Amino acid sequence: MATIRNVLVDGLEGLILYVQEPRSARAFYVDLLGLPVLFEDQVIVVLGGPSTRLVLHRNDRGHDERGIFPAGDAAGAAALRFNVTDPDAWELEARRVGAPVLWPAQDASWGRFVVLGDPDGRPVVLAKMGTVGVGS
Repeated sequence: MATIRNVLVDGLEGLILYVQEPRSARAFYVDLLGLPVLFEDQVIVVLGGPSTRLVLHRNDRGHDERGIFPAGDAAGAAALRFNVTDPDAWELEARRVGAPVLWPAQDASWGRFVVLGDPDGRPVVLAKMGTVGVGS
């Protein structure tokens, strides 16, 4: 695979954990461990602070017709999410070097993102978080 150029990862934004029972997962991470809730809806609970987030994601559905990430169909599955300034540039660069693009760059309620596949097929989300809802 060729080297990615002209686009940078700004840092690890969060870890997405696919959970079978969202209420139990929330109780563990929020009530027991004391992690603060940053955002919550029927599909995800976003926990953490200003630099890194933990996203508890239902493993049985996505936010819309796109469904769930490829690794998200089993409890315990995970995906990484990194901050980037330009998901569209990352998609172009990934295609240029032959990296798998699992989902093309697109908008979500929390920002814009592209999903690449790592060598094991694990989703790697490159996201520009919006200022409304989850991210900053």
